[in-house]
Amino acid sequence: MGDYASGRTRQPTQNVRPAGGVSARLQVRAKHVGSTPVPFAGEGFSSAGLTELAVRLAAGVFPIGWLGAATLALWRAQDPAAAVDTAPGGQSRLTVAPERERFTAVAQAARTQGLLGHWRDECFEVVVPSTAVPLFELERAAFRLFGLRSQAAQLVARRPDGAMWVARRSASKAIDPGLLDTLVGGGVAAGETPWQTLVREAQEEAGIAPALLADAHSSAVFEVLRRVPQGVQYELVHVFQLTLPNAWQPVNADGEVAEFLCLTPVALARTLRDGLFSFEAAESIAALQGFGP
Repeated sequence: MGDYASGRTRQPTQNVRPAGGVSARLQVRAKHVGSTPVPFAGEGFSSAGLTELAVRLAAGVFPIGWLGAATLALWRAQDPAAAVDTAPGGQSRLTVAPERERFTAVAQAARTQGLLGHWRDECFEVVVPSTAVPLFELERAAFRLFGLRSQAAQLVARRPDGAMWVARRSASKAIDPGLLDTLVGGGVAAGETPWQTLVREAQEEAGIAPALLADAHSSAVFEVLRRVPQGVQYELVHVFQLTLPNAWQPVNADGEVAEFLCLTPVALARTLRDGLFSFEAAESIAALQGFGP
């Protein structure tokens, strides 16, 4: 069997690499989701130059995100009463009220000034990461701007012969255009569970019927915390596994996939080393496969 199994559906785009490169390495640290420890995937995250975003609740002050200098200045211009103080440990901190209207107003101002990318008209749920307490729903495009923790579901799909199905992101995608992904992946919308997101995305992105997806099982959970051009990516990623029949072929219905590839283990390992996957996809595969850089 060559580098590509017989499921390749289109010639791949050539020379597609992420800016700066991305390694398929999973760094395990003492991170928790509620009371459950989970692996942490990052690239040496540093909060230098960032301001912690916190909310004041009846039970105290809780950190929920991170602001870059430009976003902090924009927030203070929109909310003059907001003051920056020092959190325990010495980190600068902006404490605000958990008001959806204020967060939305700042995001809209950032959009007007070109600090925010494509507005999706889709909402994620803002939560307190340390307790998973939900606060309110917010436009998903604002999550990286404010460094808020979102959730995502990823499906690692193999065939019985060992080949793995992957998808190339459309060139029109706002984030990581042209990079490779797991077969199915997507952000968990407000009001959805990771499994519900997986069912929806599996049908839209790859044509996987619910009956076929029923055999998928949850295999890993990890957090991503890293700086990105849009701000800070802070994400809880739920990884599912599924074995698909050798004869099965994916069909995209939402226009967000440029092509599908079915990679042999050798081709997959090389593609991971070359940094041709999105960060979350590479870490999802690494969590299950044990591939290193």
